[in-house]
Amino acid sequence: MALLVVSGCQVTLAPAYDQAIVEKVTKSSDLAMRFFAEVDGGTNSESFAVREPIYNTLIGAFESLKLQAKARPVPNNVALEKINELLQSKGSSAISGEYPSAFAFEQIAATFKKMKQTDSERGIKPLALQAFKGQVEIFLDQAITYESFLKR
Repeated sequence: MALLVVSGCQVTLAPAYDQAIVEKVTKSSDLAMRFFAEVDGGTNSESFAVREPIYNTLIGAFESLKLQAKARPVPNNVALEKINELLQSKGSSAISGEYPSAFAFEQIAATFKKMKQTDSERGIKPLALQAFKGQVEIFLDQAITYESFLKR
């Protein structure tokens, strides 16, 4: 009897793979990298109005991804440990928290919000732009690695 009960239980080690999230993060990361390429030399606040719609699109896309990722169950620590091993083997930072990719998407949105504010107030110097881009790349790497791992 106990064998039947145990064999009927299924343990979820990670949330289900969601192709829609992967497609949206792929599209959003492409848009983000194109945007960084467009403003590569820095920006000035006088032309901010031209870039504001792109900031709004990026912020909205990553906040939406955060909500989609949080709608899934929380992964077991075993799955997260394997994902972190994979990230560390690539030389990237480990991820933590209850919703790893949701946290990364939230940080990307926050980075674009800060970048938008800085751009509107005084423009962005090339060195600061590289810092914003670097931060977005770190969190994109974490989110894409996590979401790709779920496909296994």
